[in-house]
Amino acid sequence: MGDKDWISELPDDLLCRILSFLPTTIAVRTTVLSKRWNNVWTCVPNLDLDCQRDFVPYYRLCDHDRFDMFVDRVLCSRDSSDIKKFRLRTCVTDLACVEGWICTAVRRNVVELDLHLDAGHEEKYTFVLPRSFFSCKTLKVLKLYGSLCISVPYAPPASRCFPSLKCLLVSVKSPGCKSLMEKVLTNCPVLEDLIICTNIHQSHAPIMMKVSAPELKTLRISSSIEKYVRKNVLIDAPKLEKLDVRTHVQGVSNYSLDARSLVNANIVIDDYYFGGRASLPEHAIALLAGISNVKYLSLKTSRLRAGDLPFFPNLNQLKVVVDHCKYWDFLAVLLENAPNLEDLDLEDGTMRDEKHSKLQWKPPKVVPNCLSSHLKTITLCPFRGQKIDMELAEYLLNNGHLLEKMTLHASYYWRTLDVGSALLMFNRASMTCQVEYNRENSAWNID
Repeated sequence: MGDKDWISELPDDLLCRILSFLPTTIAVRTTVLSKRWNNVWTCVPNLDLDCQRDFVPYYRLCDHDRFDMFVDRVLCSRDSSDIKKFRLRTCVTDLACVEGWICTAVRRNVVELDLHLDAGHEEKYTFVLPRSFFSCKTLKVLKLYGSLCISVPYAPPASRCFPSLKCLLVSVKSPGCKSLMEKVLTNCPVLEDLIICTNIHQSHAPIMMKVSAPELKTLRISSSIEKYVRKNVLIDAPKLEKLDVRTHVQGVSNYSLDARSLVNANIVIDDYYFGGRASLPEHAIALLAGISNVKYLSLKTSRLRAGDLPFFPNLNQLKVVVDHCKYWDFLAVLLENAPNLEDLDLEDGTMRDEKHSKLQWKPPKVVPNCLSSHLKTITLCPFRGQKIDMELAEYLLNNGHLLEKMTLHASYYWRTLDVGSALLMFNRASMTCQVEYNRENSAWNID
């Protein structure tokens, strides 16, 4: 009873299901278990082929010849069933082999294609995507990573291009991928989710990144510093609901958006190497203006001035993380420019010195409409308890007629400061408003 092989008695469909979660090299090795397992792996719908993971003996360089032969044997030995998921990671040394493998996956009605095509030490290679790649009727998920040049030197088919593709990820490092960015991103008629990652540091010619997808709902764009790369980003996505952009303030990307359905945006503008800039550059300000109709916005940037903020007529929830910035200078304008704001979360990483202790809050002449009629929750982090901070908190409490909760997170350097008694004395326009003051490992409700 205890020696019986219960696993081998499972039906083939279930065994294939189990093996589909393993790397293909492991699945093939099950043939040594018994005759029962000889052909089970040939029916597995998922292929996971990784040269870096499975063909690097004793921490040496990848054995490309063995890997190429293994992939060829796997594809030739499989039965005639479809390939559901095909994952391939290799340093491209034989362009014809890689093209043949992709074409085989397309002929086998692949649903998810995950390609990691690395250049290794030979960056001279240019891989041309096969034409059949664009007309695959079953492909729904495509992930394309490349440190080598991936090119599309021909015009994709005018019709029937990616007819089923719903999710697309493109991550490139070579400036030679210009044709890939210009052609692939405009030929996805049913695409709903798109992620674009670029890490291109030098390119003399401007890069045009045009996204034209009538059904696109979510878009994420992540760029490295790219100080010397000129890039124009055109987004034509009338059904886009969520946009996530991470870029660097030193970049020169120009964004042009047609995203009339945009609801949620997350914008991160890094400035970790060029801290001397006094304000956001024009292209970054234009990006904020292009998303001004959103209801939910998360914004992180090192530089932000009152004049950089557009009018947000529909904004309901806002989180702002700033650094090297005097948030009290733009807060009044922010409240005025977001008349329907209900939830404000403000995080300030600006270093304070002695002169900040003498600053005074200068409230707007007229109480902003959102503060008196809409704002329900406010979070300030860190709350240092200096004069300007206390005056600001008092102003918000005095004029927030619908305010339900104000949360103040003490700064690490000011965590011993007890401001509870002072906050308790402030008048509150909203009798139901709760004030929570959080210090290290503790929190107080100030009623």
